[in-house]
Amino acid sequence: MGILRTILAIAVVVFHSYKIFGLRMCGGQVAVEIFYMISGFYMALILNEKYIGVGSYRKFIYSRFLRIFPIYWIILILAVILSFSGYTWFNHPYYLFRYVNHNSCLSGLTIFYFVFENIIVIGQDILYFMKIDEYCHPILVQDVLSYKHTGYQYLFVPQAWTISLEFMFYLIAPFLVTKKIKWQLVILFLGLALKYYFFNFRYLYYDPWTYRFFPFEIAFFMAGSVAYVFYKYLENKTISKYVGISFLLGVVYCVCFYEFITINIQFKNNVIYLFTFIALAFIFHAFKENKLDRYIGEFSFSLYISHHLMVSVFRGYFFSHPNYLFFYGYAVLISSLILAFMLQITIIRMIEAKRLKIFS
Repeated sequence: MGILRTILAIAVVVFHSYKIFGLRMCGGQVAVEIFYMISGFYMALILNEKYIGVGSYRKFIYSRFLRIFPIYWIILILAVILSFSGYTWFNHPYYLFRYVNHNSCLSGLTIFYFVFENIIVIGQDILYFMKIDEYCHPILVQDVLSYKHTGYQYLFVPQAWTISLEFMFYLIAPFLVTKKIKWQLVILFLGLALKYYFFNFRYLYYDPWTYRFFPFEIAFFMAGSVAYVFYKYLENKTISKYVGISFLLGVVYCVCFYEFITINIQFKNNVIYLFTFIALAFIFHAFKENKLDRYIGEFSFSLYISHHLMVSVFRGYFFSHPNYLFFYGYAVLISSLILAFMLQITIIRMIEAKRLKIFS
């Protein structure tokens, strides 16, 4: 599923920049929620087949930590360097903008909280439900995007809030994805019912509630876990790889040509999620031993976590030169891929070697 993961990362890059090949792709929400399903699938896989027995929980959490946090901190450092350099020499503070412009409105404790969240990641999703009120106090609100001064504007790696949700799932995954299928289905349907109720009867059908609130998203992680159970049923069956390839092409079509599927958006999203849920087992069955697919998939996280740097670097130029806006998405994507490749062959390769040495 490496190819799919990297295409989803590209969809997020396009969402944050500009269309490529005339495509806006599926946008942030659909890409992220499919990511949640894939994450649930892989967590079920490794927790049922690799991390088993005494001490397995500690090893699992430590392994996830090594896979995510070192590369995040490297990108965080680069974002800080970019921001201080821009502020010092070009009068462009980048991610420091809110800290500089609202410095008089922020207490030392509030600044410490924002800096702390940037470092630890866990809890960053809460900043998407937080505004800074007229008395300069951070307050949780229901419709944060209707305010101009919000908590998430103080993040140096804005897209990293998904890591917070992912890691919260990692913390409880060993107690969920190893259960019998009937209990996994109960959690899945309870999650869907919770989201349906609050969307339709409490009218929380807008961002950030759509895909940033962990209790509403647990269903997607569990859907991936249930898809793993389906894969185990298929594992030893003779199934042509072309079946998995066909499912992969179907999901990729939905992701890339999303805007051209002209049906009701919510219905369209649900159909795509259901199709992806069915497809995951077949895709993994077809590509589980494909080294190229695995290699391409290794770029997905580094591309995802680093791309906003390039979005920030190029945004000013392209928005001040609208005649060249057409090239914005390409510039961000190509530079992000180069940065991801450099990270992959240096830092990530070193970290992975250490991780595999510890957990092999």
